[in-house]
Order: sequence, then C-alpha cells, then structure tokens
Amino acid sequence: MPKPQLSREKIVSAALQIADHDGLDAVSLRRIARSLGVHVTSLYNHIPTKEAMLAEMMKALVAEARLPVGKMNWRDWVRGCAASFRALAKKHPGAFQLFQRSAAQGEQAVASLESAIAAFRADGFDLHATQCAIKTTNVAILGLVLDDMAHLQQPGTQTDLSNLPAEEFPHINELLQAGDALDAVDYLLETLIDGMAANKTRA
Repeated sequence: MPKPQLSREKIVSAALQIADHDGLDAVSLRRIARSLGVHVTSLYNHIPTKEAMLAEMMKALVAEARLPVGKMNWRDWVRGCAASFRALAKKHPGAFQLFQRSAAQGEQAVASLESAIAAFRADGFDLHATQCAIKTTNVAILGLVLDDMAHLQQPGTQTDLSNLPAEEFPHINELLQAGDALDAVDYLLETLIDGMAANKTRA
C-alpha cells in the first residue's frame, strides 16, 4: 500500500482541522501524523517543530483572510479588516485562537500593514497618530471577533434581563423595550473611524 503523499500544505490543513474541532491546544505533531496516517518522523522534513507548525498555521490563516491591500481610503481598510477577520474566525473558530497569542504574520499581513500606513499618511495622519490608529483598529477588531466567537460557541448564554422590575430598573427596561434594532458592530466601527479622523495629529 503506497504511503500518503505529504506536503507542507496538507500538514497545515490537517492542523487547522484539528484546531477547529478540538481547540488550538490539541494541535501536536503526533496528532497531525495520526490524522494523516503517517509516522510523526515523516513530518519533520516539512515542519520540524510545533512552534514552526503554529507559525505556518498563522501564515495560512492570514492568506485565507484576504486582508485589504493596495491603494485605498483608510476607512475602507478599517472596515475591510473587520470583515476579513470576522469571516475568518467564523470559519476557523479554534485555529483563530492563534491571534490571541501573537499578531498576524506572513506576507499578506505585511502587505496590508504597508497599505494601511500609506492610507493613513495620505489623509494627513502624523506618524504617531498612524501607529495609534492601526493599533486601535487591531484591538477593536479582536474584541469584535472574541464577542462573535463567544456567541457562536455558547449561544443563548446572555444574561436574562426581561424579568427585572420596571420601577427599580427603569432605564434597563426602557432599553429592552427599544429592541435590538441597531447593529453594534457598525456602531463600533463608525465611532472608531470618527474618533480617529478627529485625532489625526493629536495622538
């Protein structure tokens, strides 16, 4: 019986599947080898260590995310990054935990960063404000994604406020009666964008 043909891409794909099914901590070279039906030593010529594996997984995720690159308005870069990372986290909920351990890495991440700097600078942001705007965007998007993932992994776990007495908690009840008409994601992004636009040289 012929041995399975290994490649770096096939190994990384198996690692991503394991992470998405059982969490990032479940990823190991032995587990990957077992899932591919090969001996663990067969992986060493392609990816020698778990640390190298995690780095390759990160690069694969960033490439799949299709982060915004090229000449663009910085506002479109902010919105584009949010859309890309939220979609990626939905598809790879386990593997996405990598972004909680380190910043995005790989050619696509560098290209997107270069595009972001150019976009902010072209609109009059000074260097300090540019750095702060990019950092703030990354932190805000990670927060959005973590909120998305919490709802996906544990749906229906929000605190039930519907039975709070109106006379004791009038403001909460008023808010509940208004319903959930607003998109909190759009609100956060547009508030973030408005705030950065007002602080181009004051960061």
